[in-house]
Amino acid sequence: HAAAVLRSSAPPAAGLSSLARPPTRAAMLNSTYGWVGLATTVAAAATYVLLNRHAMPRAPAAFRRAVVGSTAAVKLAAARSAIPSCVVTGVQAESKVRDQPLGLEETLRGARNRLETIMKCPEAEEADLAIAIENGMVCVRDGTDTQDENWVDLAIVIMRDLKSGKESLSSSVGLQVPSSTVAEWAEAGAEGTVGSWLATERTGCDGQDPHAHLTGGAYPRAALLEQAIGAALATLRHA
Repeated sequence: HAAAVLRSSAPPAAGLSSLARPPTRAAMLNSTYGWVGLATTVAAAATYVLLNRHAMPRAPAAFRRAVVGSTAAVKLAAARSAIPSCVVTGVQAESKVRDQPLGLEETLRGARNRLETIMKCPEAEEADLAIAIENGMVCVRDGTDTQDENWVDLAIVIMRDLKSGKESLSSSVGLQVPSSTVAEWAEAGAEGTVGSWLATERTGCDGQDPHAHLTGGAYPRAALLEQAIGAALATLRHA
């Protein structure tokens, strides 16, 4: 745009016949005052920017401290990877739901209960972010008459900016768990989580990370949580 302004303000190129004649006084005045006018406009614009810089939008300040409503190593590792600018602290926060939440509603309630606990802890007073994470099993039906059940494990993440009070919510990618595994867990008394049952009764995998076993190591739980936390952060920044 500046180049276009300069081109439009400059006097037109003289023809060959005019090169032999000296410029008239009027032409000299028009050229001089045209450039003076442009310089005045640029100076005024610069002054406006300086005087109104306080009203311009600024990039959000970096978050420095985050509190996670859990002391589980996998959740803390995921938060640190997702928000490397933050010092991440974990605190005990009960979900106040079953060890294995079933359905989105119960899973969300567990995350919300964890967040409320974080808000009351002393660590939150100096923190910028509160992060609550709750995993749950969700039954997905295809709507046909077969009544086949498909189960996915996913995490609900609630993130709160403790300075502004804004919140965002996200979920991890839903990972399918064999329906037969869920049925055997239920028939055995539905104690603990499906992941812990799978670890102790079937595979010997990490009970906190059956996701790695179910995906052949391609998608460990920490990676899934990291993505969900990152999505919540991005949403919060643009809220």
